Formats: sequence, C-alpha cells, structure tokens
Amino acid sequence: MERFLNANKQTLLLITILILLLQIPSYFMWDYGSEGILLYVFLIILIIVSLLLGTVTGLIFSLIFIFIIGSVLIYFNYTENAFVISFTMPVQLFLVYGLMLIVLVLIAGRLQEVIIAREKLNQRLQEEVRNFIAVDVETGFDNNYRMGIAIKEEMMRVDRYGKSFTLILLQIDHLKDFNRLYGAKETKHLLQGLAQTMDKAMRLTDKKFRYDTDRFAILLTETGGDSIDLVIEKLASKIKTHQLLSGKYVTLTFRTGFSVYEPKLDTSYEEIISRVESEMVSHEL
Repeated sequence: MERFLNANKQTLLLITILILLLQIPSYFMWDYGSEGILLYVFLIILIIVSLLLGTVTGLIFSLIFIFIIGSVLIYFNYTENAFVISFTMPVQLFLVYGLMLIVLVLIAGRLQEVIIAREKLNQRLQEEVRNFIAVDVETGFDNNYRMGIAIKEEMMRVDRYGKSFTLILLQIDHLKDFNRLYGAKETKHLLQGLAQTMDKAMRLTDKKFRYDTDRFAILLTETGGDSIDLVIEKLASKIKTHQLLSGKYVTLTFRTGFSVYEPKLDTSYEEIISRVESEMVSHEL
C-alpha cells in the first residue's frame, strides 16, 4: 500500500511540474501569431506522443521536429530567399523553445513510465489481495488460485512418496439462471448447502474449491478411483433436490467428472482440468 501511495505522489508531482512548465512557452509563443500557436500545438502533440509511446519515441520525434524547423529558420534568417511562409521567430528563441520541448518530453515520458509502473503495482496488489482472501468465509470454498497450488503440491507429493489422489469436478447447470430467477440470497443458500454436503463426504485431509462461477472441485488425497463412482452418486443424491429458503423444493442437474493422479503420471495440472472438464460435458447427473 505504501508503494502505491508513493507512486500516486510521484504521478501527481510530475503532472504538476508538466502543467507549470507548459505555461512558460505559452508566454512568448503567442507574440508570434499563427507561427507561435502552430509551434505550441506541435509541442502539445509531442508531449501527448511521449505520454502514449514513451520517452524514446517522444525524443526521436522531437529531435526530428527541432532539426527540420531549426534548419528552415536558419536558412531563412541567413539567406535572402523568399518563401511563401514567413518565419519571424529568432533562432535563439527557437533554441529555447527546443530546450523546453526536450525537457517537457522527458517529463512526459517519465510520467508515462510512472503510470505504467503504478498500473502494474495495482494489478499485483489486487492479485495479492485475491490470493490472501483465498477462502470464501460464507461458503468455505477455496478459490481458483488456492486450487492450483493445492493440486500441484499434491502432484509433487504423490510423485515423491507414491500413492495417488483423485480430483472430482462438479458443474451446476444453469446456475446463472437460478441466480436471476431466485436472487443472490437463494444462490448463497444453495452454495452453502453444497459446501455442507461436500464437507460430510470429505475427510479432514480433503479440500473443496469453487474455481469458477458454476464449477467446483473436490480434492481427495490418498484416494484411488475404485470407489469414486459411488462417492459421486452419493453426493449427487444429496444435492439434486434443493430446498429453498421459502421451503419449496427445486431439482438441480449437475455435470461431473474425475481424474485419478498416480505417481510419475506424464500430465500437467492444466491438462488434468481440461480433460475432466471435457468429460463433464457428457456426464450429467
């Protein structure tokens, strides 16, 4: 949080300096009519380029601009050739303008870097908060982040010490429609009931997760696949019929699948999830 506040202070300081310094060229640019206004507009454009594309790009465009305009000014100040456009600004003043342009571009580029860094810091802080609040206190489900860590740790444990584990995935059909029809309070009641039912079917070493809006997982440690079908059927029989807070009953449908992980199995966490989710499509309870 302190890093985020420091980034905000630095951003505010750079914006303030940029705005104040922008006033300096405006004082002497207006004395040169359309020529001064045009140069000031180019200055603003180059600052915007630096804010969007960074310091290096801003400097490249600025130096090219200063070189072209400076060359034209020098040519018409030290030759007697006439030209359609009249340049009245002294070369010395244009050099001051060019110096101010480079300073403003550097500040704008630095401001862009600070803003990008602040956004990355903000994203990292949000991720840390999400990871810290790993368990939904109302339902008891761990989140997707904790699910990934737990399963990968279990995979390493099985690879090192043997035995196996089973991962059961469960999807509630039409959960969004249920929420729209009955409301958030009934949906929370449904999830609490599902969590309690899972707790009754689990041991202390097992874990349950809600890794998506309508998708849930149970990690059964040191468990093979021999009796998983029986576990799923027992679980389904208890959650198919749900009692609403009003006392009425509704029938729910689920899709489920499972995977048994054994030592040194040549697969990844992502492949396990993908394979079981594909299995869920055709396995309705």
